[in-house]
Amino acid sequence: MKGGDATGIFGWGLRRYAWLIVLFMAGIGVLTPWLVNRGQAQYEAQAQVGPTAPLTFNNLDPLPKLGDSVFTNGAVAATIRASASPPMPGTVSVIPQRVELVTAQDDPVFVVVGHAAAPRAAARYANLAAAAFTAELNKYSQSVSSFAVQKLAVPPAAPTPKMGSGLAIGVGVLAGLLVGVGVVVLLLTVRRPVLSPKTAREATGADSFGRLVLARSGEGVRGLPHVVRSLRDSRAEALLVVGPRQVREERRTLVAGLRKMLGPDGPSIIDQPGPAQIVAKPDSSLVLLVVPEGMGYSSLRRQAELYLDGRNCGVLLIRGHSSAFRLRRQPDQGALANLLVRRVRRG
Repeated sequence: MKGGDATGIFGWGLRRYAWLIVLFMAGIGVLTPWLVNRGQAQYEAQAQVGPTAPLTFNNLDPLPKLGDSVFTNGAVAATIRASASPPMPGTVSVIPQRVELVTAQDDPVFVVVGHAAAPRAAARYANLAAAAFTAELNKYSQSVSSFAVQKLAVPPAAPTPKMGSGLAIGVGVLAGLLVGVGVVVLLLTVRRPVLSPKTAREATGADSFGRLVLARSGEGVRGLPHVVRSLRDSRAEALLVVGPRQVREERRTLVAGLRKMLGPDGPSIIDQPGPAQIVAKPDSSLVLLVVPEGMGYSSLRRQAELYLDGRNCGVLLIRGHSSAFRLRRQPDQGALANLLVRRVRRG
């Protein structure tokens, strides 16, 4: 990501898009119990297959792997498909949706589980799979051992318990959190927010005038003198302040403060000049592009292409809430003290 340290960008994204994460958590948290309770009841029945002679293995470690390999070699799935009327198409997933194999590392007995929407169907699937599985295992009777179905499955009396509502909500909220954070990361990757003056300078090719943070009314002014000092160092006779509409109020507040602090001897300041004024600006003027902190990297570059020509120009990041401040027609020194600016971070 461009726009500063990746951790800083991620933290900014979590703060900026916290509402989106909460929305996913609430939505998926409510949706998960509904989906769990909406699903059709499922039954499962179990048959057991075990050896009828001593195993040739010195230990039972290889047995689970052998069982899994034999169970999924295609013979069991073909038996279950052929048992249906009409036969199940090859696109239907049999393992583990209809039948599955459960193995234990220290137990030579295999458990074959059948799943179905009806008790008798679940038992029938388990018994058919166990018979086919036994036949396949006995192909290795000389090198492993002989096997037989030791316990037939019977129709279960009750369906498989579903996830409780409380647990389902918890799982849904956790899933929503993960999805929400993933969406935020994707947004940050695509948008590439610009959070540092250094990155703003890289995106625009203009000198960086730092970053202004606008505070709530009454918290005083800190940092605006740094901007004034930079403007005086530039020796510009005219200052053209430009920027996107979303920082219009912040830009106007900044212009009012600059006019007050620079005084009548300072450069003339034009807020949001027209295209003709920008094209015809004298060499002694400076164009200051004011953009919101967090603007996308590509959007910032488009703003630079719109207003800046690579000479006598600067870029200033600004953070604030337009609804938090209002302009006065005749600002006095007290109004200047409440310009809502807290600090400027030089690039």
